[in-house]
Amino acid sequence: MNAAESALAPGACRLTLGNEAHSAALACALARAFAAQLGFGEAELGAIELGLEEAVSNVVRHAFPADERHDFELLLQATPLGLEILIRDQGLPFDPTRVPDYDPAAAPDTQMRAGLGMHLMRQAFDAVEYRNLGRGGKETRLLRHRDLVPIGERRLPAAAEPPAEEVSEIRLLRPDDALEVARLIHEAYGYSYPYEHIYFPERIAALNAAGELCSALALTPSGRIAGHAALVIDAVAPERAELAIVVTRMHYRGQGVARRIGEFLVECARERGLRMLFTHAVTAHPYTQQFMHQLGFRDTALLPGHAPASLRFRKIADALGQRESCMYAVRYLDQSCRGERVATLPAAHREPIRSIYAGLGIPLREVEPAAPPALPPRADINVAVHGGLELAQLRLERWGADALEVLRARLAAFRRERMAVVELGLPLCDALTAERCAEVEALGFVFSGVIPGATPEEDRLAFDFVADPGFDYDAPRIWSELGQRLREHVRAAASAA
Repeated sequence: MNAAESALAPGACRLTLGNEAHSAALACALARAFAAQLGFGEAELGAIELGLEEAVSNVVRHAFPADERHDFELLLQATPLGLEILIRDQGLPFDPTRVPDYDPAAAPDTQMRAGLGMHLMRQAFDAVEYRNLGRGGKETRLLRHRDLVPIGERRLPAAAEPPAEEVSEIRLLRPDDALEVARLIHEAYGYSYPYEHIYFPERIAALNAAGELCSALALTPSGRIAGHAALVIDAVAPERAELAIVVTRMHYRGQGVARRIGEFLVECARERGLRMLFTHAVTAHPYTQQFMHQLGFRDTALLPGHAPASLRFRKIADALGQRESCMYAVRYLDQSCRGERVATLPAAHREPIRSIYAGLGIPLREVEPAAPPALPPRADINVAVHGGLELAQLRLERWGADALEVLRARLAAFRRERMAVVELGLPLCDALTAERCAEVEALGFVFSGVIPGATPEEDRLAFDFVADPGFDYDAPRIWSELGQRLREHVRAAASAA
């Protein structure tokens, strides 16, 4: 038994199943009983059973040879927001990028119907993720959040706006603050803010208690919440976090509230041992970008159309005429993250890449391309789809002989699914990235900057596909000089595409 198998959180449940037809029924029965204890209602329990039946059946039917007996593992555990289900097996590798899209209009015997199982899983769960565990096999992760009524649909007494006061305190959120924070976000953004959990007081309190969210508040002497910001811990790489959900109540603007909360959270991040912070600063106005620079963040990428056009900014910006672009910016807290990067740079983008690393204070040593190594037959590509945001994200972990074929197929599938933007990350320090960059751009992707990591191996060149052919690259309002130069480069690359 390895470390991953032996670690079991308090209250969690593990079941070992065989690759047999009745395993799906056993898994569903256990999941229903476990989820019922967590407070899920009957309709939610039915959805959990339906999605889990598909996931377990996939393992039984496809992970192992039919004439061999093998075991796999089901793990159930509570999360701050509901239920997490892990299915771990050591069967055949699985690549979700190769599953055909589900088409309800297709005939039952066509290949498109093969995507029905994954479609049902995505409908049943709030998140469906696939991870390669190396020698540990592979893992399917299913998350289901308890259904709650969002703050804007709750009947709450209207609170009169008190006279403006000076902010006197910055502190971490307490459980009884969560309701007012949710109301603050709804007041500022309506339902347009992409981080949906912020509209549910119960989720805000639970995520903060679990350490997955670190909310800080600015308060007046009378206890009025004047502003909010939070660290959203990266679930994949918990040594880093996003500084996000920054809101200042209109009556308290002009007091430097956002900057003061930001400085407080940077110190909280240090105390928690985080290595780096990042942010997605909106470009409908320059204020967020400016205060992020005051906190020591530096721009590394312009992400065109990253957020929906429905995003609203009360009393700051008019309704958006197109999807909102974001400046991606980074601040390192651990100086060891600034180690030298050694890379072959694509000729067309050398200057902006050099400027980005110079702005971060990271040495960049350029090397000439070497003879390309023999490629494995299959590329390793992670996929994330945010349907409500009409945003898809691809992260290439390792080049393979089929990489361009898979990227082309995924891009076509995302366009059929009406994804407005597809973001792609390619490994900077892999010489094949520079060699194949032009071929990637020929698919319609446009270079947009760098997404740095805590180590050189994590650094990615950022590319974006924007479905709107009339997207206006002059619309984003960029505060920094480097960001403005990057915007010019991105616009020129989009025009040439």
